[in-house]
Amino acid sequence: MLRFAACVLGGALLMACGSGGGSALRSPSLDYAPPPPSTSDGETVGADRHSPSDKLHEGASSSGPAPGWGTNKKGEPTYDPKRQVGGAIEPAPASGSPDK
Repeated sequence: MLRFAACVLGGALLMACGSGGGSALRSPSLDYAPPPPSTSDGETVGADRHSPSDKLHEGASSSGPAPGWGTNKKGEPTYDPKRQVGGAIEPAPASGSPDK
C-alpha cells in the first residue's frame, strides 16, 4: 500500500510540474517589428515614400566597391568616372544655377 501511495503522489507531482502550457511566453514589443511611420491618411513617411527601414535595407552593402570604384594591383582604391552608374554626373555649379 505504501508503494501505491508513493506512485500516486509521484505521478500527481509530475503532472503538476509538467503542465506549463507548452509554449514560451512572448514579448510583443520584441517579437514584432513596429509599423512603418505614416501620416494620418496612410502615406508612408520617408524619402520616395519608402520607410526608413526599407531604405536602410536597400543601402550600401559590403559585397564589393561602389560603381566607379575599384582597386589597383597594390590594393589601393581607384576611381574611374566612366564606370559610374547613376547619381550626379557633373558637380553642381557653385552659384547654384546651371550655366547652360
